[in-house]
Amino acid sequence: MTVAQDTAIRKTSASNAGERRPQSSRDRDRFVGFAFAAADLLIETDSMGTILFSAGARCRLTKGDVGGLVGTNILDVVAPSDRKYVHVLFDRIQEKARIKPARVIFQAIDGQKFPALLGGCRLDSCPGSLFLTVLLASGPRSSAGTTPAGELLDEHSFSNILEERILNAREKGLDHGLTLLLVEGLQSMVEALPEGAAEEVKEGIDAYLRGISADGDSAGQLGGDRYGIVHAADIDGREVQGHIAQIIQAAGGALPGGIRSWTLDMADDTLGAADAARALVYTVQAFASAQGGEFTISSLEDGANRMMSDAVERIGRLRATIEKKDFFVVYQPIVDLETQAVHHLEALTRVEGMSSPADFITFAEDVGLIYDFDLLLTQTVLDTLKAFRKEPKLPDVAINLSAKTLMSPIFLNQFQSVVEPYGDLYKKLLIEVTETVVVNDIAKLNEVLQKLRAVGYRICLDDVGAGSTSFQSLYGIQADYAKIDGKFVRGAVENPRDMAMLRSMTDVCRQLGLTLIGEQVEEAVHAQLLADLNVPLAQGFLFSRPSRDFAYFAKDWSKVRGGGKVVWKS
Repeated sequence: MTVAQDTAIRKTSASNAGERRPQSSRDRDRFVGFAFAAADLLIETDSMGTILFSAGARCRLTKGDVGGLVGTNILDVVAPSDRKYVHVLFDRIQEKARIKPARVIFQAIDGQKFPALLGGCRLDSCPGSLFLTVLLASGPRSSAGTTPAGELLDEHSFSNILEERILNAREKGLDHGLTLLLVEGLQSMVEALPEGAAEEVKEGIDAYLRGISADGDSAGQLGGDRYGIVHAADIDGREVQGHIAQIIQAAGGALPGGIRSWTLDMADDTLGAADAARALVYTVQAFASAQGGEFTISSLEDGANRMMSDAVERIGRLRATIEKKDFFVVYQPIVDLETQAVHHLEALTRVEGMSSPADFITFAEDVGLIYDFDLLLTQTVLDTLKAFRKEPKLPDVAINLSAKTLMSPIFLNQFQSVVEPYGDLYKKLLIEVTETVVVNDIAKLNEVLQKLRAVGYRICLDDVGAGSTSFQSLYGIQADYAKIDGKFVRGAVENPRDMAMLRSMTDVCRQLGLTLIGEQVEEAVHAQLLADLNVPLAQGFLFSRPSRDFAYFAKDWSKVRGGGKVVWKS
């Protein structure tokens, strides 16, 4: 507490010995005491923001006593980027009687900017006045990421803060909602407006959505005409539509489409808090990326509700699959083309009743459950290796780990906890990295992979050439193996363009020191093509379909009568 606050409280609460102050004075003292306990600065303004009274800490806003603010306007001490936003907060106080503290950027007397929480209310007994509290903030309230002052969050940051807000709401019993807003044709309209009017629309919408969002930092622009807002439960979608329409009309704009909003209840307890957050984030991302026709004005509500219901159901099934270990692992060999011997196996996931394991994995990645599943898959494979560890030809096994999993800040510790009980068996594992296209920071992913290589893991990059592992990934990641996407292997037999691409990829990979694996080798001509290109390893139905029979691949075929080579399974 500052000296000024302490003095103010003592003056208002002290009483002489033997005196009893009137009840009204004691009530006033309590009010002042409680206010100072919750804030650094108390301000009374008129409806236009002119300061009528101020008390408390100077907060770097004046050279002298805080009383020097009287007669100035509150906007004079707010950063220019947040002035429209504070206008919105004032309107909210007038309309709702009270707003919870929201993050505002203030501007100190020396020009430096700093964050503080601005709250306020109006009293029917004091018409024309607004009562504000300012609480200094040491930095952003959210750990989910920030954007420059005055701007909305981008899709990624909004998804992060949405997840954080849902978890907080569940933990603290807060009544929050999520509204998705489609302003159809906004981008083309703004581009057609004069520069000043275009800025007026953008700044007006940004300020309004921040003003109604929880804590003033929970609104995001998900695309040119799409927005998401986490807000208190008293926000009505029709009210939001009306305000946006007024902002556009005031700037002289004419919206070619319409405005539609859709509000979700964040308190739905069908799923646990973390999985409920995943369902909402998944729906928001689908809303942000949907193409024309998927989320039109007429279909938004029905389509979005169906998508949300589907996400909740699928996440529930996925969570049950993980918790019950309701899946099994099949193994497919990677073969040395020269010796026809098993070089290693790839562990592949199968789920009963699900026709496409790729859909299962993709959805797990989209909703953030791939992390849990990847660790469980690792444990399952190690259990199999442990069961067959006495086999003289115990094969190495590649496990697929999503790049999203590998980029998790707690992954390495969790992964180590999973493999540690199995001793040296971890040396039998190869890590096959999938979906590197989703990684924005290839250098960070490479850093994680090099830590794994340093303790003995070999790294394979999956689907080179398919888009999921780009040439940028090849250049930025040091690995041991690269798996060439099967469509180039099959296509190169008849298509000169595919052959040119295949030759290019093999040359690049070889120069980077990567051992190459050809995928989807289904016919002898595919295997011969790879051999001609000096690709040493291959995988595909020509050799074996994926099989649950791990023991078959662990057998020492050199001791089989009349053999020496594997009798490949059809």
